[in-house]
Amino acid sequence: MELICLQIDLARQKERVDYVKSYMDFAVENGYNSVLLYLENVVRTPSTEYFDKEDTYSMEEMAEMIAYGVEKGLDVIPAFENLGHLEKFFEYPEWESLSECEDTAKEGRGFEKLKRGSCGCISNAMLYEKLDAYIREVASLFHSEYIHMGLDEPFDFAVCPKCEERIANGETKTELFYKHIMHTYDLAKSMGKTMMMWDDFFEYADVAERLPRDIIFCNWNYNFISDEPAGHWTNRIKRDWFHYYEELGFRYMFCTYAHRASSLYNLESFARYASKYKPFGTITTTWIRSDSFYLGAMPFMASAGQLLSGKISTDEEILKVYSEFVGEDCARLLTSLSIATYFNGYNDFTACCESEYYVKYAYRKQLAYVVDELRKYESKADGLAKDILTDIYGYVYSIYLELEIQSVGARLYDGYERNSIPKAELIKGLQKIRAGYDEIEAKWQVLWQKYREGIKSQRGKFSQRFTSKRELIDRLTVVIEQSTRVGVLYADLMMHDGFSTVRTSISAKYADGEESLVYQGAVKPSMSGLDCGGCYTFRYPLADKKMEYIIFEVFGEGALYPTNFRYVVDGKQYVADRVEPICGWVKNAEKVLTNDTRFAEMGYEDGIKHFNELALSKEKSRIKIYFKKLVEEQK
Repeated sequence: MELICLQIDLARQKERVDYVKSYMDFAVENGYNSVLLYLENVVRTPSTEYFDKEDTYSMEEMAEMIAYGVEKGLDVIPAFENLGHLEKFFEYPEWESLSECEDTAKEGRGFEKLKRGSCGCISNAMLYEKLDAYIREVASLFHSEYIHMGLDEPFDFAVCPKCEERIANGETKTELFYKHIMHTYDLAKSMGKTMMMWDDFFEYADVAERLPRDIIFCNWNYNFISDEPAGHWTNRIKRDWFHYYEELGFRYMFCTYAHRASSLYNLESFARYASKYKPFGTITTTWIRSDSFYLGAMPFMASAGQLLSGKISTDEEILKVYSEFVGEDCARLLTSLSIATYFNGYNDFTACCESEYYVKYAYRKQLAYVVDELRKYESKADGLAKDILTDIYGYVYSIYLELEIQSVGARLYDGYERNSIPKAELIKGLQKIRAGYDEIEAKWQVLWQKYREGIKSQRGKFSQRFTSKRELIDRLTVVIEQSTRVGVLYADLMMHDGFSTVRTSISAKYADGEESLVYQGAVKPSMSGLDCGGCYTFRYPLADKKMEYIIFEVFGEGALYPTNFRYVVDGKQYVADRVEPICGWVKNAEKVLTNDTRFAEMGYEDGIKHFNELALSKEKSRIKIYFKKLVEEQK
């Protein structure tokens, strides 16, 4: 492979110049021949001197870092965004009119709510004028022949009136995306650069075959890779992309994730898949360290660089690399870990409580052991080893604490049902969890002062991470203290696309005529980051009285697959007895009456249709479920 690249995300967390230089030293030492600086708007240029100085670099600072990397023998490559992920630009009045969403948060995916979304309007000529000029200014500092132009995840693409008018006049979103790629390509060529781009949106817009063959596609996949990469989103265009690119004559790169806790499954499985083909290169990616650090990923990044550059090739050699950072015994522990790439936690159990299931139970048990072991290793370590273990310990411990909060919620709901709530025990559990977060914050404050003195956390996410947890625990404590018996509704669901943002709304009609909203929000299982399948269950609090029916509603992007509903009030269980489809796309509704793995289908699962008709995310699919007692009273 020609490019063995290590990336750093400077856009979502500024780092000290000396730290970036040390990151480059680390890259060289571990077999990388290039670094990718992910930038967005992180450089203040002559035309953007108004950018926040605390959050950005001067042209001189960026030039200094580039020169240092080049001196070390690295190809220093800039990575921009010029369609999606432009939200930081839109925070400035000079840019806000260039966004797709002018007054409302974007619809559909349901990522972080942003008033102006994150996507630029390609029907606004000023977008090209300003963004092209900005990219030229920053790119002029770089000597590399390559330039990464982003183009990933533009979920709120072409939804404004100007773009909708173009679509009404015969253009398609796919065609608009293709035209934007070609504009980007021409911009890169005009600077004498070879264009790189993320390829994930080819799953929506099937345009790769039409593109110039000198574009380099960067395929990111951060989970376990089997015989071919899973799609980033289901029910869209999926194929064996590397085989496809080779048949078409493209160069491409495979991109792994530098996990905060050094889990190896993504690196090892993706490298195994890629070895069947001839990739041009690889990128070890890192993202969003505004509330954490790169330290915990160092053993992983070192192993990735040495493995992918051919310096090492075996599990024993990877273990040796880890051992050089943290010692052999701790290395054996770290290389055995399989920490989910991402974790969804339903921690505010006042509104929704995810029930226990085996994978989550086993994961929590494993993490309990790992946390205790890491605590021992961290307490005995010093120097860089201690810093690495402090970062890993805090990250793994925080996941364990989130699982513990969910466990407290499950026990509370058990108490609701049997009218025996162990308040003191549950509150004691929450206090222990809070102490855990306090410990992590104190340890990480030391790391912040050591590695980021004089640097602020972007948008205050570092302190917010811990403040929000304390506030949640305080709120949950009050709920438990004041808790009385309530009814409990069960919703059993089949696993759906782990990346989708399908949402639900549940409303109840009680037998006495009262109507109330039970819940509205996402229902994605916590362990979806581990690609878990099968059924999972959520519980919701009800008034402790008999219901006439519930209305279960699905909306957002994607489909949901309910299997069964039941509820408990006054110690009696009621089961689904009759179901009526009300509106939207509902298939096999009668399956929710059988308490097994048969399932109904609700919502529009066609991802391409969602891409072309974003308004579909607002359409509602509803069913009405009536109940009967599990055991009828004897007459």
